[in-house]
Amino acid sequence: MSRAHARSRVIALVAGAVVALSTTLTVSAAGPRPVVAPRPTGEQPAWDRPDPRNVDGGTRLIIRYAPGTSAQDRRAAATASPTAEPVADVPSARIGVVALPTDATPTEIATASAAIAATPSVQSVSVDHRRYRDLDPTAEPGWPELWAMENHGQRLFGGVAGTNGKVDVDLDATAALAVTKGDPSVVVAVIDDGIDFSHPDLATQAWTNPGESGGGKETNGVDDDGNGYIDDVHGWDFCHDDNTVHDPDDDFHGTHVAGTIAAALDGQGVVGIAPSVKLMALKFLGDDDACGFDSQAIEAIAYAKHFNVRIANNSWSGRGRLTSAPDLKAAIANSGMLFVVSAGNDGIDNDAETFPALPASWDLPNILSVAAIDNKGALADFSNYGKVSVDIAAPGVAILSSVPAYDGDHGHLSFGWDWLDGTSMAAPHVTGTAALVASALPSLANDPLALRSKIINGGKPESLTKTFTASGRMVDAFRVLDATTPTAHAASAFGFVAGSVVTTTTIPSRSTWPAATDDLSGIQSYDTAVSTRGSSFKTQLAGTLGQTAYKTLTFKTPYVMRVRARDRAGNVSDWAIGRKFEPRIYQETTSFATYAGSWSSSLIRASSGGRERSATRAGASVTLRFTGQAFGIVATRGPSRGSAKAWVDGVYVGIVDLHASATKSRVVVLTRAWSSNGSHTVRLVVVGGGTHPRFDFDALVLMR
Repeated sequence: MSRAHARSRVIALVAGAVVALSTTLTVSAAGPRPVVAPRPTGEQPAWDRPDPRNVDGGTRLIIRYAPGTSAQDRRAAATASPTAEPVADVPSARIGVVALPTDATPTEIATASAAIAATPSVQSVSVDHRRYRDLDPTAEPGWPELWAMENHGQRLFGGVAGTNGKVDVDLDATAALAVTKGDPSVVVAVIDDGIDFSHPDLATQAWTNPGESGGGKETNGVDDDGNGYIDDVHGWDFCHDDNTVHDPDDDFHGTHVAGTIAAALDGQGVVGIAPSVKLMALKFLGDDDACGFDSQAIEAIAYAKHFNVRIANNSWSGRGRLTSAPDLKAAIANSGMLFVVSAGNDGIDNDAETFPALPASWDLPNILSVAAIDNKGALADFSNYGKVSVDIAAPGVAILSSVPAYDGDHGHLSFGWDWLDGTSMAAPHVTGTAALVASALPSLANDPLALRSKIINGGKPESLTKTFTASGRMVDAFRVLDATTPTAHAASAFGFVAGSVVTTTTIPSRSTWPAATDDLSGIQSYDTAVSTRGSSFKTQLAGTLGQTAYKTLTFKTPYVMRVRARDRAGNVSDWAIGRKFEPRIYQETTSFATYAGSWSSSLIRASSGGRERSATRAGASVTLRFTGQAFGIVATRGPSRGSAKAWVDGVYVGIVDLHASATKSRVVVLTRAWSSNGSHTVRLVVVGGGTHPRFDFDALVLMR
C-alpha cells in the first residue's frame, strides 16, 4: 500500500523500551484530523431508546390459555381486570395480550395480573417484555474502513485508488460478534501509554476498581482497598505515580490500541473486537523521560496480577539479548496472564538476530507474539517475523481506531479516529480475540496456555505469511469461538471403481461418507483409518478435504473403516466406525446369473477366471440376482466388443459399451453402491448388430 495515500495517518513504531510515534505524514501539528463525527453526548440511536411502557417491568401482559378455551372465555379472561385493555388474541398460540395504563405502578400491574390469573381458563400471566434490536457493528460510521474486521476488498481512506484489499483477510468479526460481544466481567490490561476514557468510543469501557469506587471513594485521597495506590479507579500511571491514566497531548498510542480491543458498539466511530469487555489502563510508556522502564512494566504487571487479570496487551518492545532483563521476563512468566506482545517494527527475523525484539522473542509459554500483515495478507514491510519466536499474524497496516482529544482548528477539544500502522496495531486484534474467547469459554479465561493454544490453532492459514510465523496463520475471531467438536458420520457406501482393473486376488474400492456437521466454523478436513480382519486401525487418509477414500481390497477379506472430522477451529470429532464390508468375486458360471438367448463360453486366459460368456445376437440377456451393498460387472474391452443395455432394480441406467481401441481384460464396466446390504437385480441385454456386436461377461464382484 502506498504511503502517499495515507491521509490523516500515523505509523506507530516501537523503539527501545518506549513506543515512539513516527513523523505524522500529512497531519497538522495540532494532531490527527477526525475522520468520523461523534454523536452528541447523551444521544442514543432511535432503536435503543427505552420504551416508557417498560418502566417497572412492563405494562403489557401475555395471557396463556388452557387448551380448548373458547373465544368467549378468552374474552372474559382478557377483561377480568378493569384496568386491562385487550390488544391481541392469538388462538393458534393459545395466548392473548392486554395493555395496562402506561403509568401503572408495580402494585397495579400485580393486581391486574392476579385478577386475570384467577380466571379458570388461564394457565399463566406474564409480562410482555419489549425487545430491542442488537446494535449492528456494520452500522458504525467507521465500519467500511475496518478491513481487519471484515475485508471484502474495499478501498481505504475514504476510497483512495490502489488501496483495495484481499477478500477474507480479516478476523471474520461480523460472525464473531454475532456469537459474543464479550463479557463485562472480562478485564483486559492495556500495558502501554495511557487511555483517554473521555473519548466517546471508550467512555463506557473502563474497568472500575470496586475497592475505590462508590460513596466518594473515587476522589477521597485514601487507599481504600489497601493495594498501595490511592484512588486508582481505572488503573494507574506508573510513569508519574498517580491515578491519572490519561495526560493531555499524550496517550495517542494506548488510546488507539484500546479502541481496537474494545471500542464501544454504540452507533458512532468504530467498534472494537470485544466491545463489551472492560479495559484496565496501566500506563508506563510516554514521551516523558521518566517513562518506559522495565521496573514500571514489572509494577504494572504486578498490579494487574493483584486484580486477577488474565489477558494483557503489550504493544511495545525493545531490542536486547535473550538473556537480558531477567526481572521483566520473570514477571511475565509468573503473571498468570496471556501476554499478547507485538513482534516489533524493525523488519528483522527475531530468530536470527543477536538483539531481537523483547519481550516478543522470549520463549515463554504464556507469550503470544504477533506479526503485522496488510489488507492483502502480506507481511508488512516494517514487521518483525520469526518461524520460531513469532506465533501468529494479525492486521497491522492502515488500522482505524480511536485517538485522544486534541485542540482542533476551532479552539476547543475534539475527539478523533485515525489510521496507524505497526505490530502495535496487530497485537490488540489478537488481544480482543482472546477477550472474546475468555467471555464465551470461561474455562479458558483462567488458563492462559490453553487460551494461547486456542487462538493459534483457531487461526486461518494465510499463504503469504506462512513462512514468517510459527503457525503460518492469521488470527480469526470467529473460528476461535468454536469450542464444540464436529460430528462425523461413518462411511455409508462401500463400492467399486468404474474403469478399474481387477486382479485374481484384489480389486480397487471406493468408500464415501456423509458430510460432518459443525456448529460454527465449518469442516476443514477428515481422517480415515481401516481395520483388516479385526486388526488395529491403520491410517488411510489424514487431512483429506474430500469425502471419498480409495483402497485396493483383497477378496474374501473383511474390513472396517472409521472416519473423524476436524473443523476450522481445530476441534476434532470422535471416530465414527462404519459397518463391516468384504469384497467377493463370482465367475460367469455363478448361480447368481441367468442367461437368455444365445451365449457361448470362450477361453480367455487374461480374464479373471480364464473364461468368459459372450453373445452377439441382439436381445440375448443375462440377469444377475444377488444380495449385497455394491456390485460391479467385470468384462473385457476391445476393438471387437460391442454394447448392452443395462437395468438396475428395474430401472434403465444406460448403455454399457465394451468397444475400445485396445484390448483390456478384467475391467469394471458397470457398478453401483447402496447404504446397506439388500437384494438387487441387474439385467444386461445385448444390443448386437453392426461391425462389433460381441458383448462379454467375465465376472460379478460384490461388496457384502
